[in-house]
Amino acid sequence: MVNVKVIADNFEATIRDHPKMKLKEIQRRVTSKIHVNVNMIRCRKDKKMVKDKLAGNFVEEFVMLWDYADEI
Repeated sequence: MVNVKVIADNFEATIRDHPKMKLKEIQRRVTSKIHVNVNMIRCRKDKKMVKDKLAGNFVEEFVMLWDYADEI
């Protein structure tokens, strides 16, 4: 059974490179690469998970920016 985390792990780079990719396209790619039919809800959750992960990285890096400025 394919859950959202498996899809996110396999397609993180693709979604990161193409953030405006349609859910139908994600669903088509999952079907062609993993040979599993997934519903749109899983694709939506996957895309949200990847975007949240990327946004979290930016927040962490921005917090570190102030630490770097204090050191200088």
